[in-house]
Amino acid sequence: MIIILIAHSKVEKFEDPETSAYDRYMPRLHKHANALLSEWVDAILFASKKFRVQKESSGFNAERGVASPIGADGGERFMRTVGSPACIAKNRFSLPSELPLSWQAFIEAYQAASSGGDKS
Repeated sequence: MIIILIAHSKVEKFEDPETSAYDRYMPRLHKHANALLSEWVDAILFASKKFRVQKESSGFNAERGVASPIGADGGERFMRTVGSPACIAKNRFSLPSELPLSWQAFIEAYQAASSGGDKS
C-alpha cells in the first residue's frame, strides 16, 4: 500500500547557521505538522516545471531576467526527489534526483530501486 499526501508549497525564509539566509519552497503546512511529516514519510517529492532565465534589455543600459518555459504546454513538468537549497525533498528509495511528473515514471523508478536495479 502506498499512501500519498499532496500539499501546496510556500516560499519561506530559511535561516542557515552556516551561511546567509535564503528563501526556499516548503510544504504549506503548520510548522509542527511539517516537521513531523517530514521526519515520518519515506519520500517528499517536489513538483516543478523546467525553465530558463534569459536576459532582456529593459532600456537605459539595464537588463532584466525573463523566465521562459522549456518544453511544450508551458514547460516540462518533473519531480525532484532530492532536496536542495531551493526546495525540501527527500526519498529513502534511492530514486534518481529527477523524475518526469507521472505516476508511471514514479512506479517504474520505485520498482527498479526496490529490486536493486538502477533504471536511471
